Amino acid sequence: MGNPGLAGAGGVIRDDQGSWVVGFVAQIGEATAGLAELWALFHGLNLAWSHGCLNLQVETDSQLVIQWIKNRVDPLHPHASLLSSIRRCLTRDWLVNITHTYREGNRVADWLSKHSLVYPYGMHELIDPPSDLGRFLHDDEMGVTFERRVVASTSL
Repeated sequence: MGNPGLAGAGGVIRDDQGSWVVGFVAQIGEATAGLAELWALFHGLNLAWSHGCLNLQVETDSQLVIQWIKNRVDPLHPHASLLSSIRRCLTRDWLVNITHTYREGNRVADWLSKHSLVYPYGMHELIDPPSDLGRFLHDDEMGVTFERRVVASTSL
């Protein structure tokens, strides 16, 4: 809610059929969008590990976070400590592939992150999906696609 502003994170772990395994929401307080994405990645990786998920395809809508993970950042970077923690997670004995997807490509995680603000501060594991999430889960499992409109201007 603003950048920076009150921020939350959310994510979902699905099986190879796209069905819900476990999800999470995290109310993280005042943060930038990039920091919220990093917290989502950190919590999601730890949750996957704790549930024994050892072959992950991680999708984020933040290309900036992917760049931060792939490229070393200055130790004085404001998110250096969290990035270091994420990199340590990635060195565990598992397969993790992190890719970019548009927000429309993972509406469940987007919904969870937006609704994380109704939860108390901190990370909350969701064994069952919230009932309001049903239509997004169904659409995702059925492979429903959504248009993404991009306004492009050209100078002649």
